[in-house]
Amino acid sequence: MCDRNCGSNAAAFLLGALIGAAAGILLAPAKGETTRRKLKRWANDTYEDQKEYMLEHARDFRNKAQEQLETAREKWSEGKEKAVKEFNRRKDEIVAKFRKDEDK
Repeated sequence: MCDRNCGSNAAAFLLGALIGAAAGILLAPAKGETTRRKLKRWANDTYEDQKEYMLEHARDFRNKAQEQLETAREKWSEGKEKAVKEFNRRKDEIVAKFRKDEDK
């Protein structure tokens, strides 16, 4: 699951990956064509890994959001019912008071 520092963890990971890639390019004794091929393969692999990671966490986020929405709807409904009951109770009190005053 993702907590409050999920974004900073992802940023740190990406920064580390970029630094590692740059160091690998600068220090690699391979030809330019070979290096480009390796970089392309690495970028594709990293993209697929991160895509899977984000999709997994998006599902988790969606599920949590759905649960919270359902809880909020239930609380809203309970609050609404409570407010309606209180309104009707007070209305009845006022009506009874006016009828009592009219009978005098």
